[in-house]
Amino acid sequence: MGEAACDLLTAEVALDRIEAELASELPPHLRAFARAHADGQQPPPAPPALQHAGSLASVRAALAYPLLTDRALGLLRLLAPVAIESAPDVAAARAAEPSWDAYTRLAAARDRASRARFGMAAVELAHELHGSASAPASPELPLPEPLPEPLAGWRDADATSPLGRVDVSRAWDALRRRHGVTGAVRFHVTQSARPRTFVVTPRAEAAVVIPERIATPAERFAVAHELGHVLAAFVLADGIPRVVDEAAAAYTARVALETEGAGSWHCPLAAAARARRLSYARALDRIELGLPNDRPSRVPWSLWHDPGAQAAYVAAEAMADRLIDQLGLDPPPGALAEALAAERARVDRETRF
Repeated sequence: MGEAACDLLTAEVALDRIEAELASELPPHLRAFARAHADGQQPPPAPPALQHAGSLASVRAALAYPLLTDRALGLLRLLAPVAIESAPDVAAARAAEPSWDAYTRLAAARDRASRARFGMAAVELAHELHGSASAPASPELPLPEPLPEPLAGWRDADATSPLGRVDVSRAWDALRRRHGVTGAVRFHVTQSARPRTFVVTPRAEAAVVIPERIATPAERFAVAHELGHVLAAFVLADGIPRVVDEAAAAYTARVALETEGAGSWHCPLAAAARARRLSYARALDRIELGLPNDRPSRVPWSLWHDPGAQAAYVAAEAMADRLIDQLGLDPPPGALAEALAAERARVDRETRF
């Protein structure tokens, strides 16, 4: 066996080991994380499999081999944020009371940790790994994005009767039948936490935190959006690029809320709310990139806890436009899965790592 073949085998064995450790440690961690989130408790610490010092080096070494690139990219999307967020100065900055001055310090700490590990700023890394192009870091381009005004009625209870866990379960059953997917979904009801999806086992198990009472259009959107994340998790392998994951969620929410005849999920305000979210994400993306822009009075949760997500939201809406044009609102079983797989393959090919 030649030296190159030996190196390839060594890299493949390393990926096998990392994937086996994650398959053992992540499911119980994510089940516990979902319960803690629903109950408003602190999440459990990241499992050792995500923090092994040699794992990141092994994954980056595997990127050199075309036969392993897809697997290595998926793992890098899991490991890179943990490597940055676990840096001591990042953890210390994140523990501060959120303010714009504190956010500046947190962003700088993330950039230092990311440059030390990956040679680029943290938000740039997130954009590169997850398929969302970043805007040029210049004060002249593009023009500032105004912060949109709140949409009247979006967060108010409307004429639709409140929905609950049974309604969400029925909506998921209809969604999985429509798209021909299988997998176990556990719904955790929360009194105060934001809806969130936890992919316990890719293509097999997910936990979704939902409000006990879903009474407003904004809450219906948030839950439909999370069901789209579950759908993506059940049709694609782990390490999904953020833009593809968000596009699946955006597509699902559009079908649920913007389709006439969608019953209790439909909302006439949904299209306007989508336009507002897009404008807001563009504004926050500029702030993350250090470009001049108006700021909200408070630091948004997403900037503090989810760096790089704003550009993914913007790119995901464009991808959802393509999915709507390509598939329509009621595609045959398997069609959405094929389209998402094609989008993922394109993002993976274009990732420069």
